[in-house]
Amino acid sequence: MNLRQASPWIPFACVSALAFLVYRTLSASEWYYALLWLLAGLSAVFAARLLLQTGLRAWPVAATALGLLAGQWWLVEALILRAFWRLNGFAP
Repeated sequence: MNLRQASPWIPFACVSALAFLVYRTLSASEWYYALLWLLAGLSAVFAARLLLQTGLRAWPVAATALGLLAGQWWLVEALILRAFWRLNGFAP
């Protein structure tokens, strides 16, 4: 893969890595969730752009899904927790 082929992946990888870093380190800040939602939106835009450019082939879809899963793990956790609460209620 040359630089021209890798260049669309660089912003997506940086935003995913930054989202993971924010999730792991900045939880005490007052703008934590605003920044996470901003990075989630950017990740979605970059992922959509990547899939439009590369097509829906197996490797790009898998790499994009892994990048979204790793970078937006906070959102995945929140959605799973909300689903469990909705289905079973909350009981310790």
